[in-house]
Amino acid sequence: MGKSLRASEEGVQKVKNALKRLGRNQQGLATRVECSRQTISSFLKRKPISCEIFKSICSELGFSIEEVAEIESNNINNLVLKVRGIIESIIRDRCGTMRIFDMAQPIGLNDIYTHVNILEKITAHRRKSINELLQECESGKLEGWVFGKITEKRFPGIEAVEKYRKLMIWGNPGAGKTTFLKYIAIQCIEGNFLSDYLPIFLTLRDFAEVADKQGILEYIHQEFLPNLPRQESSLQEIIREGRAIILFDGLDEVREVNVEDVIRKIRDFSDRYPANHFIITCRIAAREYTFD
Repeated sequence: MGKSLRASEEGVQKVKNALKRLGRNQQGLATRVECSRQTISSFLKRKPISCEIFKSICSELGFSIEEVAEIESNNINNLVLKVRGIIESIIRDRCGTMRIFDMAQPIGLNDIYTHVNILEKITAHRRKSINELLQECESGKLEGWVFGKITEKRFPGIEAVEKYRKLMIWGNPGAGKTTFLKYIAIQCIEGNFLSDYLPIFLTLRDFAEVADKQGILEYIHQEFLPNLPRQESSLQEIIREGRAIILFDGLDEVREVNVEDVIRKIRDFSDRYPANHFIITCRIAAREYTFD
């Protein structure tokens, strides 16, 4: 992070609000973090101070450095780090639990998640010649013929996310599609998977309700940075640089009247910002959309 840091305008306001809430003044904060009152004054005037004292101030008031520091937008790694810090609590709140039928309280995602293996092709959509079908059964043993037998190689879903920039994941109801997307988001925000990317989890059913008024970028900003209008350009830069994992959940849950508009906006958005990772989940046979 360098030898010194300075606070952003939003960061200074957060610190001032925290001091007021805790009933502290500048001298009291200086005493707690073992620095001079002048240093605190410089901090609040957005002047650079030592990284260690800056970190102590943030820690004392319950903030992460990313929430308070001003990070130059021309450094994409730092920009991603800052916005990750801002949206972390939202991702944890939306993706850290699952609601189970007949259970009053949601269950922690890590308590129910099992690793997902996927097929690159949907076997139900495959076409075979008579000769190919005959080769899959033993000669003279028609009763041994098993329709729908899966012979495609399976591989971990997490590897598919790394391998492909665009993924369309189909599955039967209850197969774990939403759980898988939430797992990707949590693993990313915790730094265990693609830790230099920004995870964005969107429920397509909810987006469809406002899709006639908002584009996807505007909707993402509204959902994740509603009170930080100055960060809209930061979000757009991250997406323009291809440093986001955008998780679209439940295409099959979009009302029929909204489907064409939603699909068009997803296609236009992914074509405009192709360097990002895009994943859509959909129930098998619910939609014919192909994520090119």
